Amino acid sequence: MKTMKKMMVLVLSIMMVLGTSVVSAFAASIEIESTADEALTETTVYNYYKILDADIEDKDAITVDPDTGESTSTDAKVVYYVTTQARATAIEGTNLFNVVKDATQNKWYVELKDKDNTSAEDIAAAFDEIKAGFETGSFAQTTPGGTAKKEGLDPGYYLITSTLGDKLAVQTLADISIKTKNSYPTVDKTIPTTDQSAQIGDEITYTITIEVPESANDQIVLTDSMTEGLTYKAIESVSNGTEAVQYTMNAAEHGFTMTFAKDKVVANKGKTITVTYKAVLNKDAVVDEADDDEGNDNTAKINYGQHYESKPVTVETDTQKFTFDKVDGTDQTKLPGAKFELRRDGTALPLVEVTAGEAYRVAEADETGTVTEITTTGKVITISGVDGDITYQLVETKAPTGYELPANPSTDVKANTANTLEVTIENNKGSELPSTGGMGTTILYIVGGMLVVGCGIMLVAKKKADK
Repeated sequence: MKTMKKMMVLVLSIMMVLGTSVVSAFAASIEIESTADEALTETTVYNYYKILDADIEDKDAITVDPDTGESTSTDAKVVYYVTTQARATAIEGTNLFNVVKDATQNKWYVELKDKDNTSAEDIAAAFDEIKAGFETGSFAQTTPGGTAKKEGLDPGYYLITSTLGDKLAVQTLADISIKTKNSYPTVDKTIPTTDQSAQIGDEITYTITIEVPESANDQIVLTDSMTEGLTYKAIESVSNGTEAVQYTMNAAEHGFTMTFAKDKVVANKGKTITVTYKAVLNKDAVVDEADDDEGNDNTAKINYGQHYESKPVTVETDTQKFTFDKVDGTDQTKLPGAKFELRRDGTALPLVEVTAGEAYRVAEADETGTVTEITTTGKVITISGVDGDITYQLVETKAPTGYELPANPSTDVKANTANTLEVTIENNKGSELPSTGGMGTTILYIVGGMLVVGCGIMLVAKKKADK
């Protein structure tokens, strides 16, 4: 992650010199134009500390780059100093500066010991260590993602810190304008491709990543919220890639808040905190119709300190449906009385009857009042809550009276994301067995009577032959 170092830590190129000068009195301004594309709201507050006063000779010889705020001059002379012994002692204690007392007045002149090998970061860090004893004030953005400006600053060398934890060392030898992209923590959220469509009762795995900038210096609060069709289940892990990251948490049925305290954030500067957890697609899951944007959404955002809220990041899990119709194979009339099971990997799924004889949905785990068999009523039947990535088997277990089961009673079903799958299953009439009291029984009676008569004739003939 980019930090604000390049933009926010400036050491202007005018050499600090010793000596006296003719002072050109003026007041300078510092304007910081910041943007945070991933922010919903942000208000960066800047605190300034005047570490060194400055006398400037030939101020007009100083030019300032409007994009970076960097000053250049070949003719102007600048003398830096402090006006108290305590401040002089503090400056000297940084080991970056030589300090010399003016014998005639309360001025201690200051210059760098090694200007060629002292970095901007070195000076900003040194000023930050001693800032408590110096004149201070603050200014802030007037609108989120907008401009922060401080006017009327005396010439000098200032440390500016922000609520983002950044440090800016800048010389107010002229008006300064800085354009920067603030280094807030960022958040992202993903789900596996296989979880973008799911069956009611399935567990969905979510991964949230929080990029912590090098300048981080405040707590981060992660807020995760789910629509009614998702139920929070459990945190799987919270890690920076090498070790667990400590947090506090409040969980609810449809989301949670997770807080990383300031010390935990600071300990993870420049790292990525990864949160993995699971939720369950429940009975209230919305079937995403082709003509709307509704789905089962899961949204994450972060708050950083009191001044920043990220834009929400949302991922969606869809669940699908399909319809089927049972008809006569000859005239396509609808057939009641057939029985079906919806199977996944060979196992019949528990279903909940939503509308009698017409609509069913896949049941949640351990849900009561379920059935595993659907009986057709002569109407088109809808089954919802299925995973569009899964091929199911719609198995006919009993044919309507007077009809035969198909040679292959199992029909593969795979719903599509448009939820337009319509399955028609045909049955053909079978051979009818005779019914009780019908012609078949009469025929049996006739045949039986003929056999009795025949036996009688044979018996009479046998008696005559015996005489």
